[in-house]
Amino acid sequence: MAANKICDGTLDASATAALRRISGAERFEELTGTNDAGEPNTFSVNRAVKHLHDNYSVQSACRVYKTDDDSGHSFLEIRFSAEESHPSNSAGESGDDRVVYPMGVFAQVGGKGADLYFNCPTKATTDDAFTGDTEFVKTEMFAVAADMQGKDVNKDRMAILNSMARAVAEAAGCASEAALPSQVPEVEAG
Repeated sequence: MAANKICDGTLDASATAALRRISGAERFEELTGTNDAGEPNTFSVNRAVKHLHDNYSVQSACRVYKTDDDSGHSFLEIRFSAEESHPSNSAGESGDDRVVYPMGVFAQVGGKGADLYFNCPTKATTDDAFTGDTEFVKTEMFAVAADMQGKDVNKDRMAILNSMARAVAEAAGCASEAALPSQVPEVEAG
């Protein structure tokens, strides 16, 4: 399928272009089948919000595969989870192995992926939820930089993460609190 259709259509124009650049591909596939909750493995914004407080085995994750890749390994994987806290920005200086972006309450990209935390107060949907009521949502991407192409792999991965996070924040009713930018800002000089 086309890049703008993958991940429940959550990739905006800049994220779609970013995915094409870092992958060198035009067509993609998502994981099929069902998860431990008996729900489809294909990503859904509504299921991502529904399962924010659940364990990984039932959370809705977007696992993207390049159509022409027969390795069986996803090119990238993105998932969302409710979190009680987030890493400190004071400890979040860019370094050799990571780049910190001024967005959400914490955003960083490293060699094996990226994280974006944003304000989004949510309540656990059941008494036996894996995580209770929380103030933040964590968006995490597993995507190895060494497997990617392009001149700004870090910013491109953050563009994909941000686009999906904006869609989930909107569906969760916390877009104004999340205050995620429409475009990834430049890295602050440290």
